[in-house]
Amino acid sequence: MSATGPGRAVKAPLAVAYGTLFFSLGVYMPFFPLWLTARGLSPGEIGAAIAVPLFTRLLATPLLGILSDRIGRPRAVLAGLAGLTVIAMLVLSQAQAPLAIYVVLGLAAMAWNPSFSLLDAYATRQARAGRVDYGRSRLWGSATFILANLAGGFLIAKAGASAVMVLILVGQASFLAAMLALPELARAPVVAGPHLALPRAGVMLVLGVLAAALVQASHATLYAFSSVHWSERGLSLGVIGGLWALGVVSEILLFRFGTQVLRRIGPLWLLAAGGIAALVRFSALALDPPLWALIPLQLLHGATFGATYLGLVELVARTTPEHRAGTAQSIAGWTVSLAMSIASFAAGQLWVRMGHDAFFASAALGLCGALLALTARALQPQRSGEGGKTVEPS
Repeated sequence: MSATGPGRAVKAPLAVAYGTLFFSLGVYMPFFPLWLTARGLSPGEIGAAIAVPLFTRLLATPLLGILSDRIGRPRAVLAGLAGLTVIAMLVLSQAQAPLAIYVVLGLAAMAWNPSFSLLDAYATRQARAGRVDYGRSRLWGSATFILANLAGGFLIAKAGASAVMVLILVGQASFLAAMLALPELARAPVVAGPHLALPRAGVMLVLGVLAAALVQASHATLYAFSSVHWSERGLSLGVIGGLWALGVVSEILLFRFGTQVLRRIGPLWLLAAGGIAALVRFSALALDPPLWALIPLQLLHGATFGATYLGLVELVARTTPEHRAGTAQSIAGWTVSLAMSIASFAAGQLWVRMGHDAFFASAALGLCGALLALTARALQPQRSGEGGKTVEPS
């Protein structure tokens, strides 16, 4: 998915779109609970508020993917969702009662969360047309996510919890502006998609999506408990933040150079590599390694997360016709979200019983994901009679 032609009208605003969308997320994830606390919500009410978007995105993401494809104007749909998110967040900023917060936050999430998969669908279509490099566009999302973590913490410490909603709104309004600056894609012609009609090719895609979902779900224990565990071991918050930053840097490098890797090995091998890296990374974390060993293990995040993410997006882009791009990317994202939700719940139960040995379960998920990706690779059509002209070799 490389950019080989005139794409100035796409490259810069698409990078801004990814950057601003993920900037808002980078403020929301670590700091939104602070805003809820300032509103007077109890810990139980905060937990319920955080759970609301997790449920609403499972409902909204596939439905909006289908709607986007039926309308045939993905850029307009994304701009509309961005506008709705801005309005909902403005209303949310004035909400006080827990019930009002739940309702408005749920509505905001129904517009906000599907935008990630729909933007991937838009970007991959632009990449297939040779106007952008998908990985190099997506890396700005990772870069601004960590920027939001760092700068957001500083600004919120100075200005108070009310700055949380201000920063989220700045990101969302900027995302809306970026989407309005992007050109609309031509309506994709409706094609039969003969490559997906082939049983082996359909199974290959399903296995690939499931492989990515398992590898991404293997991160659940890391996200939920690693910082707490490292802190209990005596690592300072600065060191812990540095370890997380290393992971994001490796992720950015993967997106920067991942397209060249994709050309050589294809998305299924990339998914398998992500699973094998997860097996290594989380098996080592289960052994509770010293600080020096955590550095290379965090650098593996570029493979366990970045390679898996890029491999999934590219696999879906290669194996589905353009008029179904939004639906396919949304369903793939929905599958990953569902797997992550289940794994997050299981991680809590396992950590109570096993402590850091719970990382062995994460390693097992990575191994299963790698095996599914390799199985999908074995099923991939290669000859023209089997669909080899429509499904690129990997």
